[in-house]
Amino acid sequence: MAIPAEAASQLKTCVQEYGFVGALIDAYDVQPSGDKYQFYEGREYDEFWRTVQELDVPVYLHPSFQSLDEVFTPGELYYQEDSVAASAGLATASWDWHSRTGLSFLRLYTGGVFERFPKLKIVLGHMGEMVPFYLWRSNAVLSRGRPTSLRDVWRNNIWVAVSAVWDLDVMRMVHAVTDVRRVMYAVDYPFGRNAEGKALMEELRKSKLVSEKEFKGIANGNAKALLRLK
Repeated sequence: MAIPAEAASQLKTCVQEYGFVGALIDAYDVQPSGDKYQFYEGREYDEFWRTVQELDVPVYLHPSFQSLDEVFTPGELYYQEDSVAASAGLATASWDWHSRTGLSFLRLYTGGVFERFPKLKIVLGHMGEMVPFYLWRSNAVLSRGRPTSLRDVWRNNIWVAVSAVWDLDVMRMVHAVTDVRRVMYAVDYPFGRNAEGKALMEELRKSKLVSEKEFKGIANGNAKALLRLK
């Protein structure tokens, strides 16, 4: 993704020649200097997003490591003097990975990417990378003056994967703001335990939050439809 034209070319090759059904990319690119983040809403990425739209395949925005300076340099964002483990935890799976991936999606929206390419299909893991919880507020602030609201983009362009967030209450919240046909089971292997994922799905089925048809969609049908799997 550091070279948008090459990323577009590689995606086209993977889909057209090797039968790939989509792509998973880092939610942002950390520059070699380690002190600059490259997100993907700039016009230099239009060729990539145009290719994604023309191929009609989804792109999964996945959390990525940030600059290590933020974790291990005194005075930086996540550094905690007495606990390397706490610093690393804040900077990765407990918070930053997800908030920054959500930010990457929001920047695509505010950068006009969905206006230029309205048929994009984006997947966000980990129950939506924090966006569902703040969807109302983000929509209220970011949609002002834009031709397409953030809520409309969420409704039309986004799919949400569970990705090892094994909490029925979080599922209820995601379900409340997301078309159930766009919610997909995922275990986040090897970081998420399959047994815990199975337990959540059993709890979901018993909860009656969704119908049996909707449950089967979350379990595998929605992913099959998105990825055109037989």
